[in-house]
Amino acid sequence: MVVSSKFSSKGQVKSISLPSRSHPTTVRIEQELNAAKTAAAVAASKPSVDNICIGLLCLAELYKCMDDLLNLSATRVLVTGEQNKKWVEELVEESVSLLDVCCSVRDMVAQMKAHVRDVQSVLRRRKSELSNEKSVINYNCFRKKMKKDVKMLAGCLKQVDNMTSGGSVVVDSNNHHLAAVMKAVIGVSETTVSVFESLLLLLSLPNSKPNRWAIVVSKLMHKGIVACEDQQEHGIGNEFDSVDDALQSLCKNGSSMQLEKMQIAKCRLEMLESQLEYMEIRLECVFRRLIGSRATLLNIISL
Repeated sequence: MVVSSKFSSKGQVKSISLPSRSHPTTVRIEQELNAAKTAAAVAASKPSVDNICIGLLCLAELYKCMDDLLNLSATRVLVTGEQNKKWVEELVEESVSLLDVCCSVRDMVAQMKAHVRDVQSVLRRRKSELSNEKSVINYNCFRKKMKKDVKMLAGCLKQVDNMTSGGSVVVDSNNHHLAAVMKAVIGVSETTVSVFESLLLLLSLPNSKPNRWAIVVSKLMHKGIVACEDQQEHGIGNEFDSVDDALQSLCKNGSSMQLEKMQIAKCRLEMLESQLEYMEIRLECVFRRLIGSRATLLNIISL
């Protein structure tokens, strides 16, 4: 029996059917994986803070289920076999890359929140021309830096995706439990990449028409970018876009209705700060689950 890593198409929600349901944990991870795949598909079609956070919440629960599955004595006996050693080592390598991406995104979100708070402070004081304020300049510079950093992180995700899809694992056709474990683990990796891709799109893509940068990133990412660009072309932005637009409008010299624009900017910044805090919590939870998953895999290798 050959267990292909591409047992489901990206961007599509498919119910998986694991070969064996001999243990309640197998049923549970099947349910959580289907829920996470659904959340990932929604986040890819419409990247937003709420959709991404739902995806991150599902990922955290999914990794908990995967750890429970890998820690079963029956599972450990099967995956510690010599024929599966290379596969487990590849999983450890994948876990390092996913941890790095998660950590970088978490730091990015924390920095973004700090810049948002600085701009809010300026709007409360409003003692000088907004476009010359250091905190506003720093905010705009950071947003540009985010777009550059995303290219590197997208490349890391692409490498993980290549590792996940880079081959097949031969399993005894009668060993249903091992086939179930391998399919589940592969599904977790694919879903993690999909959620993180949507998160990077949310953090980085401008609400203008795709430019050279967007084309480069689109080669690193998958179907999610198509949906995102379609939204941009029809004027549908996200939470980050709305704040950028409000600040740009407010910084225009000689523009009318400044008081109204000020209130709009304040409202959007306040909402974004709250959403960033929520995203931080979810990212921290996923980060801890990724650490736990890596520890579990390392323990399996050491057996």
